[in-house]
Amino acid sequence: MRILVTGHTGFIGSNMYSFLENIGSVEPIGYSKSNGQDIFDLDQLKKHVKDCDIVYHFAAYAKPGESIIKPVEAIETNIKGCLNVLEACRSYDVPFVYPSSCEIYGNSKKPIKEDFPINPTNPYAASKAAADRICYSYYVSYGLDVKLVRLFNPYGPHQQLNKIMPSLYFQAVEGKPLTVFGNGEDTRDYVFIDDIVQGLWAARVLPGGEAVNLATGRETTNVEIAKLILELTGSKSKISFVSYPKMFGNIKNQVGSYEKAKKMLGWTPKLSLEEGVKRTIRWLGSITKR
Repeated sequence: MRILVTGHTGFIGSNMYSFLENIGSVEPIGYSKSNGQDIFDLDQLKKHVKDCDIVYHFAAYAKPGESIIKPVEAIETNIKGCLNVLEACRSYDVPFVYPSSCEIYGNSKKPIKEDFPINPTNPYAASKAAADRICYSYYVSYGLDVKLVRLFNPYGPHQQLNKIMPSLYFQAVEGKPLTVFGNGEDTRDYVFIDDIVQGLWAARVLPGGEAVNLATGRETTNVEIAKLILELTGSKSKISFVSYPKMFGNIKNQVGSYEKAKKMLGWTPKLSLEEGVKRTIRWLGSITKR
């Protein structure tokens, strides 16, 4: 099986690519800027898609907060890029897995199911919501085998170092105050990258047009993350509550339901938050020693 992975050098894409490399029956094909490839180049995309059995599309602008000040870049990259990959897949009738985002749902203190209203609160989220629905339209209009996988807050090795866990880790080991926005009660549903990858792999058999959440059903506050990192690092740093930055994605509470993924794919999250943060900290420690 030949699988094209766009954005295969990014956080989720690189973990997915490494996972696929270890499956004997799979030949992963990377597609990213580091290889001189461009998702805006439709002819180039078609050449790579032509002989593949399925496409996973990770190449994207993935900075919700920063999209507040760079809306055009976020929207153009995520919508036009996704549209080009869809067109390439449509040309050769190649199944397409789209990793959508929990950001499309907006705020909720109740577990979010797939039929929850779409209420994006920043340009990044809006671009992902639009791409999500464009993907569905290609299923309805052209019969393209499109699978939608809505990811709740992936974390773990190779994630961006400006995300909450790496940021708090570096502050902790450097003896600096751990900066937490607002009152620290904002919540997220954190899913370890290995579980995300397993869910994405399982989604290759998801019926066309279906959407599933990959979530844990556990909401965790920012201050809980900070306290866990202090405990695991043995740091004596204090927690400092600060005002929200200008580049804030406007989501304060989220938790997801994975009931549909369990029913349709047999997928459940395996790793606890505590163990996932331990593994993330080990990775962060390893890259700082290089």
